[in-house]
Amino acid sequence: MNAKLKKFLIAAAAVAAAALLFLAGYFTYYLTMSGGLRSLLWVKDMVQDEYYEEVSDDEFWQAAIDGVMDSLDAYSAYYTADEYDAVIDSDRGIRSGIGASFFSGTNKVYRIALNSPLFFAAEGGVEAGMYLTGVGESESSLTLTDTYAKVSAALSSASGKVVLRFSSVSASDTENCVYVTVEPAVYTESHVLYASGGKAYAYLLAGEEYVWTDVSAYVTVEEKVPEGAAYIQLTQFEGNAGNEFARAALQYKEDGADTLLFDLRNNGGGRLSVMQQIARYLCKDASAGSTVLEARYRSGKKELYTIDASLYETYFAGSRIYAAGNGKTASASEALLGAMISYGTLGYGDIFVTQTAGEDSARTYGKGIMQTTFRNGATGEAIKLTTAEIYWPNGVSIHGKGITAADGAAAVQAVSDGEYGDPELSDIFSRIA
Repeated sequence: MNAKLKKFLIAAAAVAAAALLFLAGYFTYYLTMSGGLRSLLWVKDMVQDEYYEEVSDDEFWQAAIDGVMDSLDAYSAYYTADEYDAVIDSDRGIRSGIGASFFSGTNKVYRIALNSPLFFAAEGGVEAGMYLTGVGESESSLTLTDTYAKVSAALSSASGKVVLRFSSVSASDTENCVYVTVEPAVYTESHVLYASGGKAYAYLLAGEEYVWTDVSAYVTVEEKVPEGAAYIQLTQFEGNAGNEFARAALQYKEDGADTLLFDLRNNGGGRLSVMQQIARYLCKDASAGSTVLEARYRSGKKELYTIDASLYETYFAGSRIYAAGNGKTASASEALLGAMISYGTLGYGDIFVTQTAGEDSARTYGKGIMQTTFRNGATGEAIKLTTAEIYWPNGVSIHGKGITAADGAAAVQAVSDGEYGDPELSDIFSRIA
């Protein structure tokens, strides 16, 4: 046997041995799988071999993941790597688009994002409660957008500047409208709006720095705030909201106001770390190290969320503080209200809760559970799971119940959440002035 042939046979034997070891390892691994996993692999093989249409590996595994997620609660979610990158940007307040958010399934605006393209372009002419009834390249070539599906399709297909038609009358109105030309862009949203003494302010990112900015030309809420009172609206516990609230608290102190309305209507929550930042200012009888929320896990583990300082006396000493919420006030918003109740800042009677037409009672949403996001470092994908129940410092859980008029909260009647002109806010101020 010549040397070349001998080397070939040795190499072939090595490859064969490696293949046998691989197969042995695979079958050992297969036999140690749970029955459910073996069944899933069998289903995958059958679908890909016998189904009349081709199903790729990616399509099969995504369908399997979707099936699992559909069996969990509405707050749990799976994210691809790209989707999770977008979530991280959102948590930082980074958005793209025109800056309008809509009530679920409708073309009715519930928020114009502070610092967004639409916020500046509208110059105060577009407010929550208005309907986006048309999108197009010009006023004469608008597509009717009387549903959210039409709004989404029209905005996603638009490129460059677009003309938007807004109505305060109805979802399909085309006559009594205002028109705004705006160009979608990437922007950093601010979440705190302050108003007092006929002025409104927000902490807006300008270049690389946040600037305390007079935004009175772009909003109208300052017209509703009575003399000696102040208004702080917090739209989400995201991005730079903790620092924004701190700046608003400083302005409150500088203005010498003695009454504050803290508006959490339509605030569905956000990051607990931001809630902790803001709670430092709003828990009257708390001190550094006080618990503002307790999380209880399935395992029996309890986790305490605390504040590292108590700043109430520095900024709000001697003040009367009220809060506003509605059926879309949830999660971190309700947790913060619970901390304020637990530490004597608020009584239930100091909380104004919306009762819309057709509802049996006035209440906040009632979300007393917490989600945790787990990231797969190898792939960049992530999964958000409900992991704990949350309790106020006084031991109360509002999950499935919310804060209600039955608890003593003051009911405020409204046609719906987010009516144009906000007559609900005027009603609240008339009661506390």
